[in-house]
Amino acid sequence: MSMNDHVGIDMSTRARRALASALAATFVVSLAGCSKEEPAPPQTSAEPAKAEVPAGPKRGGTLIFARPEEPATFDPYIPSDNGSIYAIEQVCDSLVEPDATGEGLRPGLAESWEISDDKLVYTFKLRDTKFSNGDPVTTDDVLFSMKKASAEAAPLGFLFEPVKSVEAPDPTTIKITLKQPYAPMLSALSAFGAAIVSKKAYEAGPEAFGQKPVCVGAFTVEEYSRGTRVVLAKTPDYWEKGQDGQSLPYVDKVEMRYIADSNARVLGLKNGDLDAIAIVPFNQAESLKELPEVKLEEAPIFRLDYVYLNHKAKPLDKKELRLAMNYAADREAILKVVFFGYGKIPNSYMPKVNFHSDAVESIPYDIEKAKELVKASGYKGQTIKLMVDTGNAPSKQIATILQQGWTEAGMKVEIVEFDVGTAFDMSSKGNYMAYVSYITSDINDTDELATLQADGRGSSKSFFSNYRNDEVGKMLDEARKEGDPAKRAEMYAKVQDTVYHDGYSVPLSFSPALNAYHSYVEGWKTANNGWWWLKDVIRNK
Repeated sequence: MSMNDHVGIDMSTRARRALASALAATFVVSLAGCSKEEPAPPQTSAEPAKAEVPAGPKRGGTLIFARPEEPATFDPYIPSDNGSIYAIEQVCDSLVEPDATGEGLRPGLAESWEISDDKLVYTFKLRDTKFSNGDPVTTDDVLFSMKKASAEAAPLGFLFEPVKSVEAPDPTTIKITLKQPYAPMLSALSAFGAAIVSKKAYEAGPEAFGQKPVCVGAFTVEEYSRGTRVVLAKTPDYWEKGQDGQSLPYVDKVEMRYIADSNARVLGLKNGDLDAIAIVPFNQAESLKELPEVKLEEAPIFRLDYVYLNHKAKPLDKKELRLAMNYAADREAILKVVFFGYGKIPNSYMPKVNFHSDAVESIPYDIEKAKELVKASGYKGQTIKLMVDTGNAPSKQIATILQQGWTEAGMKVEIVEFDVGTAFDMSSKGNYMAYVSYITSDINDTDELATLQADGRGSSKSFFSNYRNDEVGKMLDEARKEGDPAKRAEMYAKVQDTVYHDGYSVPLSFSPALNAYHSYVEGWKTANNGWWWLKDVIRNK
């Protein structure tokens, strides 16, 4: 979940951030593929026949990968920035894991689970595995981790509010008891903030743990040089197997370089210094497509670019004015000029996650309707300050297009710039009016962001918007308890329609992730959650 590291938008730092079909009742278990020896054809020579064994995937090598953001920490119970989250996902597993697409779930450190008939008790069988320091994973570690994950101060602590207790009936079993049925429970357990850590290592020093975490993951942190790079090393005997039946990952190391400048990342890929890059700027995507040795990935992810609105800041406390801002937003122009055609015009206040409804009617670009709403709101000419991050040229472009439309509709608009840290601090404290940013979801279930953004009873005050609609809160309560995916979809569609047409924000684009890599890089995949499964990547060179 993040507010400021823009996909395809060049920034100097994402100090902030948050799913396509209903969550399935069954979950995919990734099984290692196996090769089968075929008998050799008859031989006429005296030499005995030898069976040909198909070659498996190439192993070894170091993947050189550049990103425009770096992790602030590897402590899973602190961050809300994707720079940290996407790196943590490479080194720290949870009881339940997202599948290869990010849309479904699969077993993680829990090799199996059972759910009671009343949907109140989840019983997990722990996998027999070890932490990166060689210590076995115990139920004490899981109990400790769950306590950290569910703490009120934890970034995703609200996901575990329905949990009544977590117990260990025996050395290989974890039992989670809920206060009431909670349909997103398994998805919540797949989040980065529910990672299982070594209790001993964490208690020895949380700050040191954040630099060199002791978890179960395909990689361990070999080097963490702030402002420069992170080096991830292959974890010996990792529990998950590859196509050849051996432990993942395929590569020996990943050198994750921090290169904030998008031009430098693209140039590094072109000249061969880099194997892969994340967050290709939209304006350079087409040029990379023309290179035969480079592949451009356009991956749908759980992300929405939008304008945050502070509902307590006059005149934005008026629903009519917020809707006027939506009708006067030329999203087609923004999609063409800023996003170069990548993305889709949204019909929601949140990203396109698993219970998203395409049936919700979009707010069109209609200046005359906007003028009517401005008049109906009783607007008295107050200046609307539209905030952007300093140095973020695409955000400034978006703000300029919005300023033109809003001004034509009769509003007075001033674009103000602050560095990304200051802008986030201001928004989190409610000291802003409107802010061009975005949000992503960490899990495949709509409930995370629906709760975070639309439930005004939460501590984040509807993600700093001060939006409050008590009927929406009641609908969300019912949706969380509903076990029928079809009924949940109907409930979340109603929430989506209500919040969107309350003028919660000014949605701009369902933006994809654009990444690029050389053709010798195989198995690259960006999950819908936004990160990449580096354990599956093969450097065939």
